[in-house]
Amino acid sequence: MGDVILGDDSAGEGGTIRAGEPVGGRGIPALPRAAAGVVAEAARCLGKAVEFAVQTQDGDGAWYVPSEPRILENAAVACSLAGVEQARAARERAVRWLEHAAPQQHDAFVAAADRWLVGLHRTPVPAAFTAPLSCEGPYARRALYLDALACAAGAPGADARRLLDQARTALGADRGRGVKPWQRAMLLAFEAIACSALGLPLPASTLPELARAQSPDGSFFGMPLVTGVLQLALTRVAPDRRMTLRCRESLLAEQHPDGTWRFCVSEIWDTGLTVRALRGHPRFDTAALPAASDFLAAAQRQDGGWACTAVLDSDNDTTGNTLLALAGTGPADRVRVAATRYAQRHQTPEGLWNTWDSSDDSPVPDVVAHMVAGIRAAELPGIELARAERWLSARATGDGWISDWYIPPAYGAAEIGTAVDAPPGRSAAARALLASQRPDGGWPRIPGEPYSSPTATGLALTALTAHPAEDVGTTDAAVAHGLGFLADTQNGDGTWSDRPVMYGPRPFLTVSGAQVHALVARGLRDALAAAGQSGGVRP
Repeated sequence: MGDVILGDDSAGEGGTIRAGEPVGGRGIPALPRAAAGVVAEAARCLGKAVEFAVQTQDGDGAWYVPSEPRILENAAVACSLAGVEQARAARERAVRWLEHAAPQQHDAFVAAADRWLVGLHRTPVPAAFTAPLSCEGPYARRALYLDALACAAGAPGADARRLLDQARTALGADRGRGVKPWQRAMLLAFEAIACSALGLPLPASTLPELARAQSPDGSFFGMPLVTGVLQLALTRVAPDRRMTLRCRESLLAEQHPDGTWRFCVSEIWDTGLTVRALRGHPRFDTAALPAASDFLAAAQRQDGGWACTAVLDSDNDTTGNTLLALAGTGPADRVRVAATRYAQRHQTPEGLWNTWDSSDDSPVPDVVAHMVAGIRAAELPGIELARAERWLSARATGDGWISDWYIPPAYGAAEIGTAVDAPPGRSAAARALLASQRPDGGWPRIPGEPYSSPTATGLALTALTAHPAEDVGTTDAAVAHGLGFLADTQNGDGTWSDRPVMYGPRPFLTVSGAQVHALVARGLRDALAAAGQSGGVRP
């Protein structure tokens, strides 16, 4: 984008912009005078982004934004509704959507799985799924999903005995009571599908356990993927039970007009991200922040933590993110005592935090960084952070930090690099970002991808303005170029569009417009705050 001179209103709607979170480090000096037009246009973009957020906020203060549709949920639900007369029209709409859906291409396993899932509905007798690589870790867990669908669809080569053995091994002697509740429900469903295919009796405890896991709206944990797999199992082992009918009714009620189902709405996570991104802008602070802060405070669970959505259990990533969002707001005092107890109770003997309270979970850098930064920002007393900070510093690579939940490398630079005092890691991240900027000014979602991502670009701007590279002039030019890219790619309503950026469930990706909006707008805000007087913006 060339220089765009827009007059004297370069601070956007609402006038002076104040940084809602510390930009960190020394920031960058005023951008070169030649980039003043870019800064002015970027400030206008931020004003439009703020206005969109204000206009789409729900009455309770949150943002409820469904993710974009993808093959995984829709193939599973369509499979679960096969042969159900009451759901024939809904299934036909989903199958029509699947016929034109494009597989995700970031991972060979996912691409093969998506192609197989689409083919599941194209032939009377689908082929069994063949993994393109050895199935270990998350690949093995997701292969179980595909094995269950293959068994249910009667695909040649589907092995119900293997599915049963793998499901029971994963459940363990305690029948899965130590794993995440929705994961346990899925494993019980896989076991039920295998038992049905083999003509074996179902354990007596299974149906009562599933009945207790069912949410009040009839879904299972508000996730169409989980609900669809449970529907698939229940129609085989308990077709006339009220639980099964409620499960089906929930799926039919949640189908979108385009025939799709979507990954779960993460209203608490998305609201926390939005507050972190836009607080400090006068329009947002006046029109949206009070209600959003009250919502987040009220969303605190009895255990003192927060869940990404109300139907799930607390997790440490959302807890840290929410503490960052609430820091310095009026409701912050209301949550401090319970949040302190939660953080202390969930800290591991090594001084770290897992994502979930689950026996199969382990610490990952972005979650630990959110807890460290959130505890510090919220001033939770009596929690030792030194070991976690050392652990994060030691996890820096030659390119910065690798995050667990979002695929762009810039996410680690923005969310981990700004949370820990680790100059070598920050410098490495800045150098890697400068080296990976594309000619259009944006950054790729995945290294080497031939197109730029607004989300990755917003994250890169946050990271570079917090901790510039040693060559400040090069950083200045990269930031100005990135601002131009975001101005060029903003939609007319103030939003940005992007490809999937978040894992869920790994290795599949999903994308939520609310998360894209927040992470891009935060990069705009941070760059403008760091730009200082040259753009009429004050930090």
